[in-house]
Amino acid sequence: MDSALPHLESAEHLLQAVEQMRSRLRPGGSVMASIRDYDHLIAERPVVQAPSFYLDEGRRRVVFQAWEWVDSRRYVFHRYITRELAKEWQTFHTSGIYRAIRRGELAAILNQAGFTDPRWLAPAESGFYQPIILVEAG
Repeated sequence: MDSALPHLESAEHLLQAVEQMRSRLRPGGSVMASIRDYDHLIAERPVVQAPSFYLDEGRRRVVFQAWEWVDSRRYVFHRYITRELAKEWQTFHTSGIYRAIRRGELAAILNQAGFTDPRWLAPAESGFYQPIILVEAG
């Protein structure tokens, strides 16, 4: 719901991906996808995502991201996961590059691929932490 679509490096790659989704659905089938609120994030260009704290079988885990903006639409994210072990803490690091996709851009590409009736659900409406789009195969 979050990380697949922003990994696609161009509008052409995004169109290819949603065309593949569409090709596997019957008419009237639906797709639900989610992206971060990039309309807002592109303007703000944050460099860090606040940490999240978890408790796994009595041991703490902290997850956060640092973002390096490459240009106006792409950023390298660094994900840090720090886990409490028996007598120490261990940190894992992964990184990747995302392309910020605006909601209008995603809706237009979904329409171009043959989906209809795009409907956005805000986090307050869906209970999910980021915007969700629902579309039907035409």
